[in-house]
Amino acid sequence: MKKALVFATIFALAMLSSCSQTKENDNQVESSEVDSLLNDDATIYGLACDGCNDTIVVFLTLDYDGGDPDTLNVLDATRQHMVFGNIRIGDKLAIVRDEQDSTKARMLVDLDNLMGEWCQQVLPTLRERADMEGLTHHEKVEQLPDSIRELLHIPHEYTYVFKSDNVLFTKGANRQATSDEMLPVEYPPLKRYREWAFNKGQFLLIESKTDSLGNNIVVSTDTVDLMLLTPDSLVLRFNNGPRGFYRPVI
Repeated sequence: MKKALVFATIFALAMLSSCSQTKENDNQVESSEVDSLLNDDATIYGLACDGCNDTIVVFLTLDYDGGDPDTLNVLDATRQHMVFGNIRIGDKLAIVRDEQDSTKARMLVDLDNLMGEWCQQVLPTLRERADMEGLTHHEKVEQLPDSIRELLHIPHEYTYVFKSDNVLFTKGANRQATSDEMLPVEYPPLKRYREWAFNKGQFLLIESKTDSLGNNIVVSTDTVDLMLLTPDSLVLRFNNGPRGFYRPVI
């Protein structure tokens, strides 16, 4: 019952956000800026230790060379809903320190909760046709036969797969249809992300492709905000609106 409730909640959010996905207006960063952004980032990566709670985070940095674990106050971050995930001992954490007070964390993300597959339901939109020019969306739909109207309610599932070492890939996009088999509806494009990273509390999704020499070339980088992260639910806010994701049902 709990899984069904989570699925229904995120599915509803995904349906609401799909209307804003007909155009890609995401906050893009030019490829030439990516290295500079990552080099300037001061995100701390560590492993959660015993003693973490709503007030403090206890952790060992990944470059640990002995000594006691570090601690940071996370009370303000907890109150401002900037602690993402359910932290367990041994989980890998991404921590953004407060710029005004080095004893506090401004943001905390449990990366173990982020890893794995996340699914998103997307709905199609009508393809533009010359005979529909000047009509409102409602008028266009009213003119459609029932068989095409039904197509507008058939979602497709896109999947984002987050892996360790900042690896990310997406799947679920349709192959390009030929002119002979072109459907009257089209689904939002799915970007081919290859990498994820953090920069000063924001989430970077990096799209790239392989050139003829086998080198990885950055195509674009979208900057998004984390809104929600639990073991079963993920919400990311892109520039054109929030997108809800859920774990695939096994």
